[in-house]
Amino acid sequence: MFFFLLLLIVGLNFAVNDGNRPEPIVAVTGAAAGMTPLLVTLDSRGVEATSARITGEENATINVNDNHAAVVLTGQDPPRWIPLVEAIEASGIPYANIAVQDESGFAQVDLLRANLPAVAAIGFMAIAFMGTAVPLVSLRQRGTLRLLGTTPVKKLTFIAAQTPVRFASGMVVALLVSVISIAMGYVSVVGLARLTATFLLGLLMFFAFAYLLASRSRNAELINHISAVIPVLALFASGEVFPKQILPEPVLVALNVLPTTWFAQAAGTDLSGTTPFIDVYLLWAMMLAVTIGVALLAARIFVWDDRDR
Repeated sequence: MFFFLLLLIVGLNFAVNDGNRPEPIVAVTGAAAGMTPLLVTLDSRGVEATSARITGEENATINVNDNHAAVVLTGQDPPRWIPLVEAIEASGIPYANIAVQDESGFAQVDLLRANLPAVAAIGFMAIAFMGTAVPLVSLRQRGTLRLLGTTPVKKLTFIAAQTPVRFASGMVVALLVSVISIAMGYVSVVGLARLTATFLLGLLMFFAFAYLLASRSRNAELINHISAVIPVLALFASGEVFPKQILPEPVLVALNVLPTTWFAQAAGTDLSGTTPFIDVYLLWAMMLAVTIGVALLAARIFVWDDRDR
């Protein structure tokens, strides 16, 4: 599921934002303090740019002002614009302060960068729910857990014992997303350290919910179906799939209550340059509190065999 979604996003991003688009010819306008370093950066990257409009030749304009940049793609065949954003970032303007749109005002989106937090979440949830909850329920369905219930092993010990190998698989997902973000220049050294902490907390949180889901059921097929649906629902409820501008305020408030949104917004701070609804460190605290609470609840209501309830 993780690799399929990742390859899908990479392919869509290439088809939509790169493909056969022409090379950019840029006219840079705005404050001189911002124009000079940007023109130098564009030139060093082999992008044709000038501080004066070349009527009929340019296919993109960049207006720089007050540490913000507005990119407008012009012409019937808009150019490749992601290299322009990379150059603007390299000149010192934060990604969050860069807006890209075509002549009609339609916003352009770097699909890979915008969806990496969701891709990571899908990978974590697939491992936690389909790779952990379903096997646990299968053990109960086959009677294996009933046999373990006759031994001195504690429930919390048994639950914790399922984690290490699956947690390692989750860290492989985290490593791949981190490598992509570094290779594409999405994240800084400081951002990478913060992103790693977000991944660790998010993975633990998803495991806690998976253990809660598997704590009492004995129908592995039902849990398998639920585990396949939950990541998709969580993806659409993460607050990152639909543009926030089109969602009513009550819907945004409701989405912000969901733990999946906390993870997506914390990861998006470093991966896609978005601004979370509250500070990242508060999001971490909320994720940690929910993880501890849900894990303790899962251990408390866990049964070796549902017929013993």
